[in-house]
Amino acid sequence: MTHILTALRTELRGIFADRQVRLIILAALVIYALIYPFPYRAELLRDVPVVLVDLDRSTSSAELARRVTASEAVTLSYDAPDMIQATRLVQERRAYGVLVIPEGFERALLRGNQSPVALYGDASYFLMYQRVMQGAAVPLRQMGAEVEMGRLMAQGTAPDVALAQVSPAAQVEVPLFNPAAGYATYVLPAAFVLILQQTMLMGLALVATRRTQPRGHPVWRVLGRMGAWALVYAVLLPVYLIVLPAFYGLPNLGSNVAVLMLGLPFVLATGLLAQCVAAILRRAEVVQVVLLAVGLPFFFLSGFAWPVEAIPAHLEVIAQIIPSTPAIDGLVRVSQMGATLPDIQHRLWHLWGLVGVFICVALWLEKKQRFQ
Repeated sequence: MTHILTALRTELRGIFADRQVRLIILAALVIYALIYPFPYRAELLRDVPVVLVDLDRSTSSAELARRVTASEAVTLSYDAPDMIQATRLVQERRAYGVLVIPEGFERALLRGNQSPVALYGDASYFLMYQRVMQGAAVPLRQMGAEVEMGRLMAQGTAPDVALAQVSPAAQVEVPLFNPAAGYATYVLPAAFVLILQQTMLMGLALVATRRTQPRGHPVWRVLGRMGAWALVYAVLLPVYLIVLPAFYGLPNLGSNVAVLMLGLPFVLATGLLAQCVAAILRRAEVVQVVLLAVGLPFFFLSGFAWPVEAIPAHLEVIAQIIPSTPAIDGLVRVSQMGATLPDIQHRLWHLWGLVGVFICVALWLEKKQRFQ
């Protein structure tokens, strides 16, 4: 027990006495908490600027333009006489889409013919592209349905029958687990876990590289360090995974106890991984460079930036070794889907399995260093 307490105190001293480690583990978390979520607080992109090229200049084309600009997704900020000027506005990033209403648009509608409307979106900025397509496509479909319904009624079809022919199935969209269908609700829970992991890996790995030759059995040393991490992150982890999501208005359907039950093995697995990285790389400057380099791959391998099902099998195997992968999945299931502990037990076992594996590796590396 004495050796465990000694290792615990030594680890705490290494965390709080080293200015660089304090900046990474404490100050960086505060900065991320204030800066990272701020751009996403609006949840949805609204009023994306789009250029209107109305070659028909009719009542129907004006009505279509009015409906498009009335949607929350886009606004027709510019009225260009031709595609040359519209293209220039998009290239200058003053607009992110072009709506072209062709000549003869109204005449084709009155004759009951199709009148193609061209919609160009800037796909180099994918979120803008989606909003442009969504904001213009819905009014186009609605206007087309109304024109077709009016044509059927003019032929003597009853209104109910005409509506059924134009729209045989009523579509009701329900955004499950993300009521606002917002980007912040989607990205922030996973981002908070990744921020915790990255700062913890860098900070604790630096502590390990600067540690003097320790005394005592490797098992007691490792257990003491794990106790130190649990004490430090008993404060930081609830702030990031419970307090901050509530502050930013993110949905929380689950139990905070389940979140903490996930957080404990996540913290221990991440800390042990940091010890393994430090024992292999040894030098502080090398640790910093390597961990900075793997931060972005960890982001993409976590399974929320790109679907897990679409990740190649060999990369998916690597992803399962990273503590953030099961932690993010479990946290999202608990906070946004209302999952209980039995529902996420496979993720809990996954994280505790990583703890067991990393303990074995860390002990082996500790013994190997002792005899060098």
